[in-house]
Amino acid sequence: MKLEKFKLIFIFIPHHHIGGAERVHLNIIKSLKWKPIVFFDYSNTYKISKEFKENAYCFLITNAKRRKFAFRFLQIISSFLPIVFFGSNSSLFYNFITKLKSKIIAIDLTHAFSFPENGMEISSLPYINLLNKRVVINNRTFEDYKILYKENGINDSFLNRFRIISNGIKIYDFDSCQIESRFSNFTIGFVGRNSPEKRPELFFELIKELGIKAKAIGDNFGNYKKEFPNVTYFENCNNEELIRKQFSNISILVVTSSREGFPLVIMEAMELGIPVISSNVGSISEHLIDGKNGFLAPIEPVKFIEFAAEKIIKLIDNKELYFSLSLNAREHAKMNFALENFNAKYQELFYE
Repeated sequence: MKLEKFKLIFIFIPHHHIGGAERVHLNIIKSLKWKPIVFFDYSNTYKISKEFKENAYCFLITNAKRRKFAFRFLQIISSFLPIVFFGSNSSLFYNFITKLKSKIIAIDLTHAFSFPENGMEISSLPYINLLNKRVVINNRTFEDYKILYKENGINDSFLNRFRIISNGIKIYDFDSCQIESRFSNFTIGFVGRNSPEKRPELFFELIKELGIKAKAIGDNFGNYKKEFPNVTYFENCNNEELIRKQFSNISILVVTSSREGFPLVIMEAMELGIPVISSNVGSISEHLIDGKNGFLAPIEPVKFIEFAAEKIIKLIDNKELYFSLSLNAREHAKMNFALENFNAKYQELFYE
């Protein structure tokens, strides 16, 4: 189906805090030619972040009355304007496309499968005939969908609706003197939510094992502060510049997740020239090359801690290796993560 040049774009996402997925959603919004209308269908706060408000017309559709009003508005406007719905991890998106059907173009985005739980990839199956296009961020997730479709008897022709669009980030100027500073003030870092799938407890166990300087950047680490008072905590900040400043002082990023797609935080670390030690999940191994720009660790908790501790000690004792990993990480980011490619592909998706 050919999309018109001008379309009114509605984006359905569950949150507006600034986590990895939310920053991807924000980059998608920024790539568009005209401000979209964004519906948040779940939020633990009524304060919408500044960046979302600057780049989109934002509405919290978090109760039945608001959903009814939003749907009526969409019914009216879809009768005389070309409309695109874009949803990511939003049940409201699937609910609305069912009711509006042929009146809109529908596109969804999957960051990663929710193994071992049944996530939105399962919930979306009844709606695949209504989805004009489906976006995934890497080959791994596309392969996961191939298996899922086969298991559920879905015709292979529906696989033609997929587009693989890798995430992108801004590539800033780089001063290699930062590497010397990080090595001299060796600090391991965790950047992410304090949630079960991120497994921050492994990071704190690693601190206990090594007795090393550490920083945790994320939402709320209150349950760790009493036992680990010497860790530097930077919490609940939506300002990307401030987060980047804190991030840039980390010597090694430790990613402990039990599941991921390809985390934006790894891309951001590499762009800063920071080596990464990560559990080998999702499509991380497509970019994190073991021994070249970081290390891929076993997923099993005890083995992860043993592996990460060994590699950190090795890097502390080997300045040449640390510098090599740092420069390789930076070069990989420059070659693979440019935001311009991301923007071009999303503009093609929406406006082709």
